[in-house]
Amino acid sequence: MKSFVGRETELFDFMRDQGYGLYHLSNVFLRDIQYAVRDYHRVHERKDIGTRASDRIARELVDDLEKREILRRQAEKTWVLYDERYRLPSQKEQEDSEAATEKEETNA
Repeated sequence: MKSFVGRETELFDFMRDQGYGLYHLSNVFLRDIQYAVRDYHRVHERKDIGTRASDRIARELVDDLEKREILRRQAEKTWVLYDERYRLPSQKEQEDSEAATEKEETNA
């Protein structure tokens, strides 16, 4: 079973691909991380690691992320994510990106 300590982006990217609302300065819930760990193993390793193992792996990851201040505790099982890599684009950035896409499509 994989530990995600030091490899949180692999799990976070998987979570976002699966529709979890994981963004810079958003709330992160322990249960979401536990489910994501279990789902990750189901998808990538084709096996169910079970609840106990996913809980242990999730707790190890959360403890590491707290020490590195990537997660900051809000409540017993809730943290806020501090990771600029998961920042939502500003309205201006989004508009610029859409305009560039339209320009590329027009020139193609």
